[in-house]
Amino acid sequence: MPSIVNVRVDENIKRDVEILFDKLGMNINTAVNIFFKQALMENALPFQPKITFKQRKHIPLKERLKDFNGSFEIEDWDDCEPVGREMI
Repeated sequence: MPSIVNVRVDENIKRDVEILFDKLGMNINTAVNIFFKQALMENALPFQPKITFKQRKHIPLKERLKDFNGSFEIEDWDDCEPVGREMI
């Protein structure tokens, strides 16, 4: 027997995913069922959550550099504290 799941989502996001899923030949219910089944198959989220550089603005540069792997791009120097410019 199907179960009902209620989710609150921004109306613009809902509209945009309805358009996307329609192009893919499915509706939101089908997409959510695919998401749930894939999560169960992988025993994890079916994608890797990430924090983008822009989202990390609030994190101090010292913390951001802990993940430094030798290459990243500065999109906007205003994202960096003045001392950060000298360190990079």
